[in-house]
Formats: sequence, structure tokens, C-alpha cells
Amino acid sequence: MKTFEQLYTAWVDGALTKDEAAAFEKQHPELLKERDDMSKLKKLLQDNLVPAEFAHSEFFTSQLMEQIVPAERSLPSWFRVPRLAWGGIGSFAAALLLFLLFVPHNKFSVPSEYVAEVLKTTTTDPKISATVDSEKGITLIKLDGVDKVPDDEDLTR
Repeated sequence: MKTFEQLYTAWVDGALTKDEAAAFEKQHPELLKERDDMSKLKKLLQDNLVPAEFAHSEFFTSQLMEQIVPAERSLPSWFRVPRLAWGGIGSFAAALLLFLLFVPHNKFSVPSEYVAEVLKTTTTDPKISATVDSEKGITLIKLDGVDKVPDDEDLTR
């Protein structure tokens, strides 16, 4: 949809089609006299106004074009990657940083979950003696003088 100014200018210049011009004149009948005045002014300007030649017109044109269409800024090549890719890289880096900061490092090694301390190795029976051997996270208690437990006996009770 053209604005009033666009339609008016095209109507004065005679650039509208017959149907468009008729519709415009029907909407704005007060402008018919103004069109005649504008066409007289246009003819007067065309007859009496001589186009002036600019000195150094190429320079003027180049300066004008520079202001209309500024030269393309050259950015470093790594800025040419689309923003979505940079967003993904940044998100991955932030997630990795949070992972390294908040996840305990000893989670991935197999720690001994059972911690025990042998407090006493004496028994009420003088025939039984106990010795404690401790090596690399393993504590072994040896009982001497205890009868062997049969294989078929349930020890869970």
C-alpha cells in the first residue's frame, strides 16, 4: 500500500495508471487545481533551470555514497563464525568449568567405602589369640585357636 505522498507525487508526475489516477482523483477532488499549478511549476523549472556541472563530481559522488552505504567493516576471521556456534562453544566451556569446579575428583577413583578401626584384640577365652595386619587399605584380623566353621553352616543368623 502506497502512502498519500507517494500516490500524490506519482499522480502529479503522471506516473499512475488511468485506473489509479481516477481512483485518486475521486478520493481527493480538491487536488485537481493543485495538479494544474504543479504542472505549470514543473514546466517553468524545466525551461529555465539549467543543470549545473559539479567540479570534481566523482569525488562528490564517492563521498555521498560513503555516507549512504558505509564501507563494510573488516572483522577478524574468528568473528565470522555464526553467533549460534559461539553460543554453543561458550555453553560447553561454561558447563565444563562448572563440572570441574563442583564435581569432586575422587568420585572416579574407587575409594574404600568401609572404614573400621580395631579397638581391642583380646578375648575372654585365653586359648584364642588375635593378631592385626594392616596393608594398603586392608586390615586383616587373624584369630588363632578358634574352631573351624563347617561349610554348611549359615553365618547370616
